[in-house]
Amino acid sequence: MKSNKRKISLIITIWLTVIVMAACAVSAALTYFTLSRRAERQTTALIKQNVEDVSTDIGEMADDALLSYIDQFIESEYIYSAKIDNPDALSKELHDYYTDYGIEVNVVNTDGIIIVSSVPEYIGFDMHTGEQASEFLVLLDGSTDEYVQDMKSISYDESILMKYAGKRFHDGSGFLEIGLTNKVYYDEISRQGKYAATNRRIGENGYLLICGADMNILNSYHNEYTGKNISDAGIVIDPDKEYSYETKRCDVFGVPSYININQVKGIYVIGVYSVREAITSVNTMMSASVMLEVIVFAILFVALIILLRKLIVNNMVKVNDALAQITEGNLDEKIDVRDTYEFDTLSNDINATVDKLKEYIAEAAARIDADLEIAKAIQTSVLPNVFPPFPDRNEFELFASMYAAKEVGGDFYDFYMINEDTLGFLIADVSGKSIPGAMFMMTGKTIIKSLAESGLPPADVFTIANEKLCEGNDAGLFITAWMGYLDLKTGVLHVANAGHNPPVLIRDGKAEYVTLKPGLVLAGMDGMVYKEQTVQLQKGDILYLYTDGVTEAMDAEEKLYGEDRLKKLLSFGEKYPVPADKNGVAGAVCKLVKDEVDAFVRGAEQSDDITMLCVKYLGKP
Repeated sequence: MKSNKRKISLIITIWLTVIVMAACAVSAALTYFTLSRRAERQTTALIKQNVEDVSTDIGEMADDALLSYIDQFIESEYIYSAKIDNPDALSKELHDYYTDYGIEVNVVNTDGIIIVSSVPEYIGFDMHTGEQASEFLVLLDGSTDEYVQDMKSISYDESILMKYAGKRFHDGSGFLEIGLTNKVYYDEISRQGKYAATNRRIGENGYLLICGADMNILNSYHNEYTGKNISDAGIVIDPDKEYSYETKRCDVFGVPSYININQVKGIYVIGVYSVREAITSVNTMMSASVMLEVIVFAILFVALIILLRKLIVNNMVKVNDALAQITEGNLDEKIDVRDTYEFDTLSNDINATVDKLKEYIAEAAARIDADLEIAKAIQTSVLPNVFPPFPDRNEFELFASMYAAKEVGGDFYDFYMINEDTLGFLIADVSGKSIPGAMFMMTGKTIIKSLAESGLPPADVFTIANEKLCEGNDAGLFITAWMGYLDLKTGVLHVANAGHNPPVLIRDGKAEYVTLKPGLVLAGMDGMVYKEQTVQLQKGDILYLYTDGVTEAMDAEEKLYGEDRLKKLLSFGEKYPVPADKNGVAGAVCKLVKDEVDAFVRGAEQSDDITMLCVKYLGKP
């Protein structure tokens, strides 16, 4: 029987046409926006680069011009040496001629004394005594033959600003120093700036303008504006503002342009680039890009029409909706699409697969639960659980315990006699959970124990263990650990901390956290070197170590037990916990904390391992 169901090929064609045209338009708009922004960034960067180059050239040209004054004296043999027959007459001649021009001339001998000067008061001045003047002494020790100084207040009178340059005489008899007042120097800057930018172009039609401190144009691409105010060109400059490569957009000589303004040594360097030239490059790239996109979208349109004519979109949507429910965990969802033979078969196959999957999941869950129980038993068995561990030692009490959470965790503790008079102990927490965390815990415990029993100090144990644990740690697991070596004779505790919680020291019934500077967690980064720190224990001191399963235990309202509550609990005063068995006060402290945490959570499910280790130092009898 012929189906009277409506074909969707026509609907697909119409909608696909609309979608492709809209996508093409959006793509073109995004392309134009991207190209415009990129062109604008490139343009402003190009202008700024040219302004930077000219700004640098102006300063260098002005300094070179100052040095050229010196060359005129030396090369013309007017003043070619500090060996002068009549220095007084020369000083008077220099004073009469150069003072009115704002130019200072000084001749300095090898002792750093000014012997000739256009300023009579400077004759006999020792260059060593002035902060500014002493900088030129490098010309006497042979470090350099010429030296140019920034504009500064002179040593003789701080109210006067001068720009100095000096050059060593060829015969080594001293050096010649030329100084320009700030006005003369800035006039030279303006003159050099005019030449620095005259022949420079930015792109095809861009150019640079040089503007003096009086806001008059020193050079201009439009010659008729040279000498006129910069505002006549359409550029507004605030004389009270410091400009440092500021980019903006305005009309320059009636042409919309991008400009960049930089202030250098009293003048303004301005780069100008027309907006039209920047847009022209964008339009060229845009035409080629749009043409390519039209071709690509046309090919995709034809290919999609051919492929989608045979697809039944509505039924696929139904199947996908049902599959989405299944993938989200609703394995009771059934697919019931029966319009065609293909979809009927597909529905049956998917439903059968889901039923089989439910069986596999149930079996796998049962196996995982069993494996976790075995792993938990193995994890617990590797921890020392016979207390007291060293019954023949009466210098200390030691007790440790771990209460595993429902899932296999990574907490562990350990202790060993390093030698006859040194007790080593450790508490640690692995970042991962389940089987990977447990395996990493076993590896870390084995490595640390082997290194500790070899006699290495705790800092070296952590340094070497870190390198070994970093090898092949593709899962990115890490261990926080706190390790101490207690000298049973002196009570000195040598400590290394790898990012672990600070322990609690109980002395005379008062609890305080031992807040030593921690290092990075183990297996966190190659090449870590851990530092050893020390704590002095007194007879009767109790040191309580724990993992974050204690302080981060949560009640039904998700409130944390917290460090403050733990500190308050362990501040016994005179009411020390009464030992109930051979484990002594150390065991009583651990039991007190566990009972308090259990009372706090009020039956809430334990989310993390709770691990504790307590040492009471009794000292040598």
